[in-house]
Parts: sequence; C-alpha cells; structure tokens
Amino acid sequence: MSTLQAPRGTRDILPDDQPYWQYIYDCVTKQARVFSFQKIDFPIFEAVDLFVRSIGNGTDVIDKELFRIARAQNASDSESTQYALRPEGTANVVRAYLEHGMQSWSQPVKLWYEGPMFRYDRPQKGRYREFRQFGIECIGDASPTSDALVILFAWEVFSALGLKDDISIEVNSIGDKVCRPKIKRALTTHFQNNSRALCDDCKQRLKTNPLRIFDCKQEQCQEIKNGAPQVLDLLDDACKEHFQTVLEFLDELQIPYDLNPFLVRGLDYYTRTTFEIKEKGSDRQQNSLGGGGRYDGLIEQLGGQPTPAIGFALGLDRIIEFMKEKHVRLPAVTNPDACIVHVGDKARRVGLVVMKELAETGMSVISAPGKDSIKAQMRVADKAGCIFALIIGQKEALDKTVIIKNLDDGSQETVTRAKLIASLQKKLKKN
Repeated sequence: MSTLQAPRGTRDILPDDQPYWQYIYDCVTKQARVFSFQKIDFPIFEAVDLFVRSIGNGTDVIDKELFRIARAQNASDSESTQYALRPEGTANVVRAYLEHGMQSWSQPVKLWYEGPMFRYDRPQKGRYREFRQFGIECIGDASPTSDALVILFAWEVFSALGLKDDISIEVNSIGDKVCRPKIKRALTTHFQNNSRALCDDCKQRLKTNPLRIFDCKQEQCQEIKNGAPQVLDLLDDACKEHFQTVLEFLDELQIPYDLNPFLVRGLDYYTRTTFEIKEKGSDRQQNSLGGGGRYDGLIEQLGGQPTPAIGFALGLDRIIEFMKEKHVRLPAVTNPDACIVHVGDKARRVGLVVMKELAETGMSVISAPGKDSIKAQMRVADKAGCIFALIIGQKEALDKTVIIKNLDDGSQETVTRAKLIASLQKKLKKN
C-alpha cells in the first residue's frame, strides 16, 4: 500500500510554524483596522468565466495554471457552469462588489481578505500550488492619494514584520485605455522586429498583449526587452501627471522606491500605477513578496459602471520563509499559567471541573489526562513552561482542596477550591 502524502505543491502547516502565521495575521489585521479596511470572505471556487473575463485569455494563469473543477457524475444537466479554484482574489472581490450593490455604498469601498489561492505551477522553494495571500482592494477613488495609501499600507505591514530594511518597492505606470493603444503599437513594432529571437510563449504574447513579454524570464527575451521603448515615455499627459503625483506622495511619506520601466505585473486588468515588493538585493527569480496596482477598467469589464480601483496581494508563504531567512524574532509565546496534576480517577474528574472554572476566568490551564504518574505529569508542566502545578490527589478530591506548587522555587500551599481562583490570581500577579 502506497504511503499517503499531501498533494504535490501543497503542505501541512504544523504547530511549530503556527506562531509565524498568527504573527502575520495579527500584523495585517491591525493595519486593516488602522487604515479602515473591512474584511470580506468569498468562495474558494468561482465560475471560470469570471477569471477569463478579468485575468484574460492567453495569460499563463488561465491557459496553464487554472485548477478547473470536474463536474460530479450525478450533476444535473442544467448545471452547465464551469468552475475553478480561485487563482487570486481581486476578481472575486469585484464580483462581490457588483453582486451586492456596493457601488451604492459610501465610496471608496475598502476591503481586505486572506486565505488560500490555487495555481497549477511547478512547485519550488517559495512557490506552491496551494498558497496563501493577504490582499486589499480600494474601490471607487481615482485619485493618486489612493495609490499612495495602498502602497503605504503594504509598507506598514513589512515595517510591522521587521522587514522594511530588507525589501525594495518597484513602481511603474503602464498607462490607461487612452494611451495604451500607442504603447502597444510601439512595443509590437519593436518585438516584431526581433520576433525570431523570442521564445515560443512570447511569440504568442506578441499577438495578444505585447506588454506581457516584459514578464518573461527567458534570457533571450530579457535581452530584447532591455532594448524596448520605455513605457513611461509613451504615457499621455494625464497618466504622467497621475504617476508623478503618486511619486511625490511616496517621497513625502519617506517610502523608498525604485522606478522599474518594465514592471507590468502578469494580469491584463492592470492600468496606470503598478508596484511590486521584492527581497532587497536578491537576484533569484522567485524574489517577489507581493504586488498590485490599479485596475480602473475591470469593474466595467465585468458588467458594472466605470469605477476606478487599486489593490495589492502579498504572498504569505514566501514572506514567512523570508522572515526565517532574516531571523525575524517573534513575540515571546505566553506559557500556560498552570498545569493540573491528578492522582487517581476521582482526582481526574475533579481536575476537569477545576480546569473549566479556571478557564472561565481567562487563565491558561493545561493537563495531561492520559498520564497517571505525578512525575510524568510534572514533566509535561515543565516542558510547557507552566508557572504553577495544581496537584489534586484522592485526599484533595475528598477534602475539596488543591495543592498549588510553584515550579520555580518548589514552594507549595494547600488551599480550598473555593479560594483557589483568588489565591492563584494573586500568585500570578507576583510572578
């Protein structure tokens, strides 16, 4: 019989790693409160059409990486919708924005989300087929202020994680629907003149969206890309002014950034400002920790009124690996206040009642119900870092008393169960 394992490209997050996940969750939720973003949850799977219409046919996400869901054998013939596991979160949020009439809410609508996403990619260090993201979306404001606000949010998250000195923020503008045709014509001409040297994927990208060639990691395409016209030089006046204002805001906020004229991100819906957060000084391909940008045309593209929007997503799996590489120190884990040590069946029953009473006051209490010897139970208390052991034997169970033992100095005191909570709280304050 074969050994059962987690599917390729997925992993179990074991207890030793949970403090990292909790630390990140605490950091991002705190920033969400500070910046007045509200949480939204959306389905793990959605209609394939949502992702095709938003991300775009011809993209790697749609053509190569989408986890499509097979229909159940007993599915109704009337259920013809094709579904896929979500590869990202922006399209889902926009669908919810439209479905629930959020355009009638006070604008901008500011939402955040976190959870697993799925892409059928080649697993490697920092890249999984099931990966977890945190993201925000700011919908309904076209001003450069929102661009700066979103980048500031990301900067504050990395600052809170202790990584601000280890990251770089790259920014660019890729224009809007007014100047995009001019940009595409210039890039198409350049890449057509060098089409023989392009990889097969980029030859196809040239037919659909030449901007995507900037995302290619193939060496021959990198060389051709470096000689391409600068997108920033092809922006119209409105896009130039918008981007210049964003940069001025970042300067005032003292957020360091690098201009990257080839930064386009990998999705069709981006317009104007795009940005990416990377490991500073890293030359490996998988050095991106997150990124985002404007998508002013996406809501109209999915059936709504023209609505400006901007957002970002962070790759939490990669960030945690980066935190470990940089030896980021997590806050000290709070040890349990006490461990209940029992001797005998009667004491075991009483111990459960005592645990319930203490837990209801907010104390952290553990026990070792499967162990009978005092020595074994005391080892559990010591390993967990408990301050006190609450010892209940047959005599204590009958007398309704508890022995409170200080595990640091070995002193102990017998108290009645009626006075246990007050006595233990007093001792905890002294420690």
